[in-house]
Amino acid sequence: MFGLVLQSWASTRRQKLGLAAVPALAAGAAVTLQSMARGDEGLTPLMLYTATMLGLTLTMAIFTRYIRRQLALMRSGKPMERATGKQVSLFLLTCFAVTLSMAAIL
Repeated sequence: MFGLVLQSWASTRRQKLGLAAVPALAAGAAVTLQSMARGDEGLTPLMLYTATMLGLTLTMAIFTRYIRRQLALMRSGKPMERATGKQVSLFLLTCFAVTLSMAAIL
């Protein structure tokens, strides 16, 4: 799901493939390696991965208007607006809250 959301940001076929595969594979590898290092077994790594991917996907859905505006600027050849510190903080706080909510539900 996260990879599909990211594909809308790409302008070439190669970028679409990379944005669909790399983030999900990297997150899966990170969760697996951390779980192995801590000795977690069973469904814990899968639950962590699922909570993280759902959290990121839902956060991006919450910020759809902002993302669409940035994509429209990029596709029209204009530079994207630089995110302010307040916007970045709000995005990260939202992502953190949504991911924690997903973890609690799972």
